[in-house]
Amino acid sequence: MGLEQNEQQQYREIPDKFIDTAVTYQMKTYDYVLRPTPAAAAITVTLPPVAECKGRWYSIIARGISGGSVTVADKNDSECWPGDFVLDTTCDRALLYSDGLSWFVFYAALNAGYPS
Repeated sequence: MGLEQNEQQQYREIPDKFIDTAVTYQMKTYDYVLRPTPAAAAITVTLPPVAECKGRWYSIIARGISGGSVTVADKNDSECWPGDFVLDTTCDRALLYSDGLSWFVFYAALNAGYPS
């Protein structure tokens, strides 16, 4: 087998696809599923660079929120970013897609609409 496959992310390694964080977190391009659990503090989850995520979907669902919140932000590199948004109730969620230039945000909250 040739060496041309060595640069591919999925070749010979298993990337972390599930992250459970209770602190502010900078997502990597292979963090496809994020389940933040902020205790009593507000945390920020920053999306990876939009250009590096072309064609990928990312799922963020807040769980275990007890007085905290999760702000989802981009790296100020997305065209027409509607603004950072907050997940502040358990099971608030966002599904994000990158076309390489812009993040498309599909957002559902239990008590409010997007943007908050």
